[in-house]
Amino acid sequence: MAPLQQTTETLISEAEELTPIQQFYKDKSIFLTGATGFLGKVIIEKLLRSCDINTMYILVRNKQGKNMDIRCEELFDDAIFDTLKQEKPKFRRKIVSIGGDCVLPGLGIDSAARQVLRENVNIVFHVAATVRFDEKLKTALGINVNGSREMMLLCREIHNLQSFVHVSTAYANCNRMAIEEKVYRQTLTGENAIKLMDCLDDKTLEAITPQLISGWPNTYTYTKCLAEDLVKTMSTDLPVVIFRPAIVIPTYKEPVTGWIDNVYGPTGLVVGVGTGVLRVFRSNPDNIAEIVPVDMVCNSLLASAWDVSNNKYDEPPVYNYVASTQNPVTWRQYMEYGNENGRKIPLLKTLWYNTFTTTPSKFLFGILAFFYHTIPGFFMDCGLLASGRKPKMARLYKKIHKFCDAMGFFATRTWTFTNPNVERLWSTLDEEDQKLFFFNIADIDWNETIGCSMLGIRQYLAKEDPATIPAALKRAEWLKILHYGLLLTLYSLVMLFFYVLYRLFW
Repeated sequence: MAPLQQTTETLISEAEELTPIQQFYKDKSIFLTGATGFLGKVIIEKLLRSCDINTMYILVRNKQGKNMDIRCEELFDDAIFDTLKQEKPKFRRKIVSIGGDCVLPGLGIDSAARQVLRENVNIVFHVAATVRFDEKLKTALGINVNGSREMMLLCREIHNLQSFVHVSTAYANCNRMAIEEKVYRQTLTGENAIKLMDCLDDKTLEAITPQLISGWPNTYTYTKCLAEDLVKTMSTDLPVVIFRPAIVIPTYKEPVTGWIDNVYGPTGLVVGVGTGVLRVFRSNPDNIAEIVPVDMVCNSLLASAWDVSNNKYDEPPVYNYVASTQNPVTWRQYMEYGNENGRKIPLLKTLWYNTFTTTPSKFLFGILAFFYHTIPGFFMDCGLLASGRKPKMARLYKKIHKFCDAMGFFATRTWTFTNPNVERLWSTLDEEDQKLFFFNIADIDWNETIGCSMLGIRQYLAKEDPATIPAALKRAEWLKILHYGLLLTLYSLVMLFFYVLYRLFW
């Protein structure tokens, strides 16, 4: 009996050491969509490193000639998993890949895998979505709306579902200026939108897209709004959460500072300015930049799943995870902090000295972009052609201007958010959970946070070793001299031109 008693005492002791959220996730099986995306990777890493889960099932689709197994292998090559590999080297045993696709009927999951999910899953995180702003409406409806419907149908089949978290966006209802933590009913419901998608051909649906999404800037935000409506409608008697993060930026602290895996939102702004190719942007600098670090998004999302499992709600609680309610930062501050930190750790691979101008005017932006982007890009392409290389700047600036147009909608407007549910959630966490799953946006320093982002962009996106910073500083100094020397030359030529005109006609 002694060995059995000792084992029991050990288990009790270990359970007592776990925080309430850790206890909730202990031995649970989780199904995650969007696992290969930015937020999905952070969720996987955090759960495996901080919680003793049983199994994590991840939905992975074949993409660009790579099958599920290859994509899964590549997923864990990312630097975000380096800490996890050191602390829990056998973590891969807990990962099970499920082949499928959110755009397919039944999520494209075969019957055997679906039965495994039915019998074993306790918690579901639906993160997958098409985030392309210019996605065709039919595709966006198929992934964002019908994909959410298929997830809800699967959840109804799961035997022991304790939480389902549907990840939306703070801008799902950007057609209104005041956004509370509730689902807003629209003229077209999510169910009817799916029927419309099935009834109309691509050409007809594309023709009526401007009328359908009127009030929204793109098909992404519009279809996320429709998905919220559908999830709420289908959520009866299910433990469902609708989680709305603002614009997500690199990690604040976990598992490393500044990690990011691709160019998202404001990060594109930083990369463009840092490389010297983006010199004008359309924004109202005094408007609020609704940005939130991805690791804090993850922590609050995990806490919301714990919350809905412990409390009974009449309808799905909505969490607006935004910064403006407690710790606002303006676009001016974001750019100033970025510029200040970027000057200390410049990129080595820069085309020009970074200077930056903003304007809320679309007309003025077009003029400035022509002089600051198009004309210099033309001369650079001429130089590339003369040296026998392929021109690329015209194509690059086409992408940049498309990005500026998409981001300009959010940078020239401001919304009033409320988030008492998020604030209440934070207050219900005990002291240890607040440390382990930190997401209180009021307690972060934006200068430090953006500085970490700058370092992370340099290390994880540009792949530049910190050892190259001294060389990058020297290069930046030479580019600065060249930049102002060129400006002085141009201004002198302009003055000379007007002086000659004056002497000729006066």
